[in-house]
Amino acid sequence: MDILKNFIFIKNYEDIKNLKEKVLKYTKEDWEKYDYRQKTYPSHHATKTIPLIWNESKIFEVDGIKTQERNLEKDKRKFWPEADKYKTDLDLLHNILEKKYGKGFIASAMLINLPTRSAIVPHVDTIDPYFKKTRRAHLAIVTDDEVIFTVGGEEKNIAEGEIFEIDNNNKVHSVTNNSEIDRIHLLVDWLPS
Repeated sequence: MDILKNFIFIKNYEDIKNLKEKVLKYTKEDWEKYDYRQKTYPSHHATKTIPLIWNESKIFEVDGIKTQERNLEKDKRKFWPEADKYKTDLDLLHNILEKKYGKGFIASAMLINLPTRSAIVPHVDTIDPYFKKTRRAHLAIVTDDEVIFTVGGEEKNIAEGEIFEIDNNNKVHSVTNNSEIDRIHLLVDWLPS
């Protein structure tokens, strides 16, 4: 087994089969309904997003420096219509992350589709102070051996059902999908209490 410093293994998700079945029911049109993330963050322009728990950031400039502000309060999170379909999965993930990191809550959760033969270009998530407060986990739902996640110069193929934390606000990271299928992850941000 590889020993990597930039990918922190959390756990294997036991109900990956049912989660995958739900996700594969989405049509191309379903994936294209929401485009805020793709339009706001240039490094994610190739992705498709279905938000579950997600507060859009307020972007503003202070002294010519672009910054963002996002809700950090549990009771002010925005639950999107699709979140109801994933309540059981989100509850299970909450328990997994609480066991790993201690008290807190899921601040954001979204399904991310990286289409076949596309990439998320190298970047560091620094524009939003939110990222310094959260721990970002990826649960691979649909993937292939030809999907490579790179964090801090280390490469990894995250297998279906694996949950890994990545350091998205300190490390350059990217994803390349050279496969014939769309890669789908459930991205979750954990905000410790």
